[in-house]
Amino acid sequence: MNKDNRNTRAIVRSHSSAVVARSRADDDAPLFTAVLKSSLWGMLATFISGLILISVLSAAALASPDPLALITPLALVALFPSAFVGGFVTAKGVKDAPALCGIICGGLITLCGVLLSIILKDLASSELELWQALLLHALVVTFSVLGAFAGNVKRAKNKFRKRFKMRG
Repeated sequence: MNKDNRNTRAIVRSHSSAVVARSRADDDAPLFTAVLKSSLWGMLATFISGLILISVLSAAALASPDPLALITPLALVALFPSAFVGGFVTAKGVKDAPALCGIICGGLITLCGVLLSIILKDLASSELELWQALLLHALVVTFSVLGAFAGNVKRAKNKFRKRFKMRG
């Protein structure tokens, strides 16, 4: 009888693992959809924060003696914090998977930047080499991921406080 019970358990285990695998696959689709929707809000936050930073930094550049020399550095100074804000907003909208939130938001920001540079290639010329441009695009994704982790930290702190709250 022991052998029959073991076989029955093995069949039940294999059947339940298939069910678990299917349910996990079903759960992945809504998570990805939620991350994608939240990434759109993150893109909007990136755009708004980028406009604000570019406006402030443009005023600072115009006050300098050579504003043309400051265009690329100040644009990068505005881009990276904006990507951070986008990742932060994306992670606030989704409770799980901050790395996925940051990667998708940063990837969308990079994709928009590449498409705009292709469309506006006559207006915006850059002296950057290919490896420098790729490094900057990777940094955009990195800042977005860092922002997503920063957006998710507060939840961990609240859980810690609730768990170890002093009772008195």
